[in-house]
Amino acid sequence: MRYSLFFVIILLAGCDGRSWLGNHSGDPVLASVGNKKLFLSNVQNLVNQGTSAVDSVAIVDGYVQSWIRENLMVQEAEKNVAADINLNKLVEEYRSSLLVYNFEKRLVDKMLDTIIPLADKRQYYSQNKNQYVLSHPIIKCVVAKMPTRAKVDLSKPLNKQDLTEAFFIIKEKASYHHLDTAQWMTMADLASMVPTSTFQDVRLSRGKVLKDKEGDYEYYVKILSHYDEKEIPPFDYMEGVITKTILSERKIKLLKKYRDDLYEKGEYKIYKPE
Repeated sequence: MRYSLFFVIILLAGCDGRSWLGNHSGDPVLASVGNKKLFLSNVQNLVNQGTSAVDSVAIVDGYVQSWIRENLMVQEAEKNVAADINLNKLVEEYRSSLLVYNFEKRLVDKMLDTIIPLADKRQYYSQNKNQYVLSHPIIKCVVAKMPTRAKVDLSKPLNKQDLTEAFFIIKEKASYHHLDTAQWMTMADLASMVPTSTFQDVRLSRGKVLKDKEGDYEYYVKILSHYDEKEIPPFDYMEGVITKTILSERKIKLLKKYRDDLYEKGEYKIYKPE
């Protein structure tokens, strides 16, 4: 197998595969399974120009082996297919499904209005927020990992309402920090930044500052906002989900309307049994 494939690659590398095939009435067979055959023309585009002979052989050989395995499985399935399965019907149904799916995708890409005003999203949230009960706590917070050698106590600046001073110190001294005050995170996210002992057995609440020490570092967490499990999350946490939901509902309405209009205007006949 590998020697013959190497010969094939030499042929393809030495001349234009299409020209070479054009000078012969036949198309050389590389492999066969039952009545199915894999021809040289089926693999001639697998190898890019400049690919080494060794790599070319490996690419073609891998394709041939995969083709053989797949078609042996198809052959076995054909031998053992259930007697009551109508393959032609299944193929037609699958073809119809693919056609409709691709047409609907193009239709949605062309006609779906993807602009959702903020007011509409807030209205949707207000009407449906009871559906979005949290399964886990979420928090917004500031996190800082400070080397003890820095000899800086962040507790006082973090306890201030204005965090400008705290942010200045953190950016200058911290080994690691999280200062995105708009980002919601889970307790698992927080646990990846600080020792779990920092917030374990602690009642979290807005404005609370947590401090912990491990090794040569001190860890600080300022809780900016907190929602517990089974609470309804705020709008800004749910906005992305709401956007996807509204677009999904618009898509369903768009396709239903298109189908209804097609039914009303389309040409068809309904035959009543005599």
